[in-house]
Amino acid sequence: MDDQRDDNLDHLMEQIEVKQGLVFLKKILPQCTDLQNILAKLMHNFYSSLCKEGFTKSEAIEIIKAHGTGINSNL
Repeated sequence: MDDQRDDNLDHLMEQIEVKQGLVFLKKILPQCTDLQNILAKLMHNFYSSLCKEGFTKSEAIEIIKAHGTGINSNL
């Protein structure tokens, strides 16, 4: 009986954690969307700069794949 009660409590706690997580994600979704737009622009600008510097489109894409936006993520 106690095992069943513990299992039910564990399940209830998991449901609460999931709901809290979803509320948090819904709250930060606009910020995530804004960040994704900024990162896309940075990658596009980096790609354009690489092409202007003489890299082929293929080379520029490979560099973007390896290095992302071209900015130091430790800043």
